[in-house]
Amino acid sequence: MVILNNLTNEIKLIIATHLAFYRRHPWLMALFFLGFSLGSALLTAISGLNQEANTRYQNSSALINNPVTHLIKPLTGKYFIDGNIWLTLRQHGFINTQPVLRGQLKTNNGETLAIQGVDTLLWLNRAQYQQSDENVDKTAQRFSLSTLLVDSKFAKRIVTKTGEPINFSLQNDQQQPEVVLADNIGLWAITDIANADYLLAAKGQLSFIELSHVSEQQLVEIAQLIAGQAQLIDAEQQSFDVLSEAFFFNLTALAMLGYIVAAFLSFNAIKLTLTARQKLIEQMQLLGCIKLSVQLSLVIELIIVSVCTALLGTLGGYLIANALVLDVNSTLVGLYQLDKALVINWQWSNVLLGFALNISALGVILLAQAKQVAQKSQLMFYSLLVSTLVAVIGLLYYATNEYQALLLCFALLMLFILLVPKVLSLLVSLPLTITNPLTQWLHADTRLHVKDLHIAIIAILVALGSAIGMQIMVKSFSHTLNAHLEKQLSADIYLRSDKLDNTLRQALTNLPEVEKLSIYMQSDGDVNKVPANLASFGNSFEHYQHISLTSGSAINGENFYGQGCLANEQSKIKFNYSLNDVMVFKQNSTKFTCRITGFFYDYGNPRISLLTLEERQKTAALNRDVFGYSIRLKSRTSVAVFSERLMDEFKQDSTKILANKRFKEIANALFEDTFVVTKALNSFILAIALLSLCTSLLSLSVNQLKQLTILRNLGVTQGQLLTMKLLQTAGVVVFTALFAIPLGFALGFALLKFVMPIAFGWTIHFSLDLSSLLITCLTLVGVSVLCAYLPIRKLTNLATKES
Repeated sequence: MVILNNLTNEIKLIIATHLAFYRRHPWLMALFFLGFSLGSALLTAISGLNQEANTRYQNSSALINNPVTHLIKPLTGKYFIDGNIWLTLRQHGFINTQPVLRGQLKTNNGETLAIQGVDTLLWLNRAQYQQSDENVDKTAQRFSLSTLLVDSKFAKRIVTKTGEPINFSLQNDQQQPEVVLADNIGLWAITDIANADYLLAAKGQLSFIELSHVSEQQLVEIAQLIAGQAQLIDAEQQSFDVLSEAFFFNLTALAMLGYIVAAFLSFNAIKLTLTARQKLIEQMQLLGCIKLSVQLSLVIELIIVSVCTALLGTLGGYLIANALVLDVNSTLVGLYQLDKALVINWQWSNVLLGFALNISALGVILLAQAKQVAQKSQLMFYSLLVSTLVAVIGLLYYATNEYQALLLCFALLMLFILLVPKVLSLLVSLPLTITNPLTQWLHADTRLHVKDLHIAIIAILVALGSAIGMQIMVKSFSHTLNAHLEKQLSADIYLRSDKLDNTLRQALTNLPEVEKLSIYMQSDGDVNKVPANLASFGNSFEHYQHISLTSGSAINGENFYGQGCLANEQSKIKFNYSLNDVMVFKQNSTKFTCRITGFFYDYGNPRISLLTLEERQKTAALNRDVFGYSIRLKSRTSVAVFSERLMDEFKQDSTKILANKRFKEIANALFEDTFVVTKALNSFILAIALLSLCTSLLSLSVNQLKQLTILRNLGVTQGQLLTMKLLQTAGVVVFTALFAIPLGFALGFALLKFVMPIAFGWTIHFSLDLSSLLITCLTLVGVSVLCAYLPIRKLTNLATKES
């Protein structure tokens, strides 16, 4: 017991001494915390978005705390279900069912507001809402069945700058709802389901019904009750969950890369901390502190640091996720059929994730500083180099899934991480004949301190190489997509319509100005439980000439002969279908069978997509959506003049007429949104790398102060010192950039040839933008020199004072 008390007191004294050390070196503590906090912030931000997507039904749409396990949704191809289904379920004793009606209202100013009708009496019994100071109707201080609760963030849509309410565009002289602005309502304005039915003129229809606390036996009974009228779906097995897996996988990989770069930043701080405390630890041992006490105090310190950085990182991740959530929602809704907008909440599980990562990284970094490891550094280097080379070669030939493709990227990174510092050390060690004294000193100083800059070099290498690789991928995708859209969106005018008018269709086809008129009709369903759609453009193969086959040949009548159909490239690459395979497209209880006769490019679509002739799709008795007509004009016909004719002669709404250029702009904007998050994460990673460079330069200041003082005493001016050190920094960064370019090319190749096809099913052709690449590298060199200026200026100023 006495020994234990002595050990405890000893540990307390050592920890107090360590804390005093941090107080004397606050910038070291700041860098230490900043590195791990930034790294875990990126990871927890993406993890938070992913978790919110996976648990989006933990709270029902009615804002009560019941987790939703299943949904009763309209049959595929339908948008509403009969409200009598809910009444039938209640009559059979299923009380844990919540009806929801969704729709949109338009204001007189053209703004839209998404509304959601729920059982508000149940909601109001369980949650309090706080009214905003800005109420559209100051008299509506109490909630009523006709009240529409709108999130305060959308106040600008329904309130003028002068505070006047903006009315909704309602039909049949319907009464305006009583609008109340409230906090934390979300994207959907809340009202009673009866009021929503009135405002949307839904006539008793529902969007879906949420189920909670239901047993397997009850699910069987519910399925029998709704058979043929609606479909019962597991809340965690919807189309979005299948389609968005690759999206979040790639974001997580990029965030992990950011964590690695940030770990290098902390590596510098830890290295400096251990070096600065070496004498302090020796003094403690001389004063009688046993080795076990010192080690235990270090472990306690690392745990405390890991917890603190995990908390800070999670807070940073929470803020980053909230900053990105709108762009992520836009991408997920547009491309991946997100059915419920993500709302970021604080999650303690992310703190645990950050703690686990930080404690692991700290352990690895401390292990790397151990004497036993340092003694075997050469053996470990060559062992890692050989194993990395084997991994790269093996994965180039055998990578078949997302994890192997991603492992190839990390193996390429590791290869360059191992080689670049070694090459730099060999380069500065070359015997050079230099006559200028200052140049001689600069060469000797670089050779002496190059190991101290290894961490910063690796951080910049990884960050810049990754940025170049992502830039190549984004540019290649953009170039390929533009070429794809140029052919696929080849019509001059797109006329939107939700139904086919045979009279209008025939009249437009017979016009002398029209070269060809096609339609676009689509049915949603699945193929072997994978979300899919079946589409058609017309009754003959001539209407499909804008589709590009992967074989390079043109579409002809043989492609649709004998139940033939075309499947998108994703079907072949991601879902392993081959030519002449028979596909069974299923929609509810209806099946459509076809034989694959070719594959076509279909960028941006994560689903299986099939093309058939219009008549076959109609006779299949599938629910289908019509999107309108595509009109190709003869060469001398003006698009503007013909658009006017559509409005004047054929009485078409101007808002439904889209010229080719406008349609392409909408498509491009949708795909640009997919890379907003990627670009933001890349920016974070580059910023962390530059911070790592500043840290490395600061860490050299103590060691170089005496040398610079001697140079000042020998007559070297402050300007000369500053110039030499900046040239040294620029040289190191330029050297790193020269290796980062081939690394970026290698990563770009891996992303295009492995990650994109395996994860998304898209074949993207390599495209390089040399001007952007050069600008990125020069910008990094310029910013690096600028980041280096302040610590170097501080260093030369100190040398001047010392002299």
